[in-house]
Amino acid sequence: MDYTFHETMRIPYAAMRDWTQKLYMAVGMNEHDAWICADTAVMADARGVYSHGCMRTPIYCNRIMQGGTSASAQPSIEKERVATAIVDGHNAMGQVVAVYAMKIAIEKARQCGTASVSIKRGNHFGTCAYFAEMAVREDMIGFAWTNGGPVMAPWGGRERQLGNNPFAIALPCGKKRSIVLDMAQSVVARGKVVMAMKTKTPIPDTWALDTEGCPTTDPVAGYWGTVRPSGDYKGSGLSILVSMISSILPGAAIGATLVDLYEQLAVPFNAGQLLQVIDISAMTDLEEFKDRMDDYVEYLKNGKKAKGFTEIFVPGELEHIMYEKQMKEGVEYPLEIIQEYHALCEKLGVEKMA
Repeated sequence: MDYTFHETMRIPYAAMRDWTQKLYMAVGMNEHDAWICADTAVMADARGVYSHGCMRTPIYCNRIMQGGTSASAQPSIEKERVATAIVDGHNAMGQVVAVYAMKIAIEKARQCGTASVSIKRGNHFGTCAYFAEMAVREDMIGFAWTNGGPVMAPWGGRERQLGNNPFAIALPCGKKRSIVLDMAQSVVARGKVVMAMKTKTPIPDTWALDTEGCPTTDPVAGYWGTVRPSGDYKGSGLSILVSMISSILPGAAIGATLVDLYEQLAVPFNAGQLLQVIDISAMTDLEEFKDRMDDYVEYLKNGKKAKGFTEIFVPGELEHIMYEKQMKEGVEYPLEIIQEYHALCEKLGVEKMA
């Protein structure tokens, strides 16, 4: 975690998922879809990715209540070929649309060796890793790309014109944990700035710029300013390309048509996303692939350590370790998030957790 929680409580994974599911059902979602949205949120928190977990539940619910997102809409295939498809999300919850689309990609890859499914009229869907790892569980390689609302300036600018446009790549191993890279093109996701605001925690001056384009440690100034691109011009360039791949391809929102997730609650988001799958067995022997993955992970972890480091971690390893710990001990939540849940319970008539 990149921020400090002052007061916390631990809640078992299943209990938090059930509580979150009830909140989504209270705003009109069916049991199945509400479960998906709840599971993606608590999974993110259990992995330590709090910026994309339950802290977003009030925003998602408010978007539904104000008409920006549909609680009842269902995604459908608009156009397809043997190994490709375009899915129209019909403004349904992004997590529901992405699960639907990734299942299509997996089945098409099973037939063709690889598949790509684009989404239009989708919504913010939480962590990309959740959907990329769906492919890993089928012994495949998964990719998830998404455009986002304007939170970042292109390199050299100070106006919010870009999303930080995350992507994830997930690969299975044999005896080792799966490899999962899930990254935004900003130094940190904007959700981390939001979490810092909620917990009244200063942010590092490398995270965000204020409205004048200057580094800031004030999360409020960073929220109204822009998040910094990772690697400066490199992160800016990656963000532009991910935006194009995610949104221009299916005909989703991009540029001036992008919506601010937090501030334009009544406006449909029209997110663009791309989910891709490679069936490993179509390319090489599956078990040999997994053995080579294990060997390479071992090779990396056995490398000489730099001064001040005791261990080398591969992508996704820290999240896996956090997940295993929190599944045993309960997921740790800052009291500010629990208080927001209680306020939402009162608003929706849902029973609070004791």
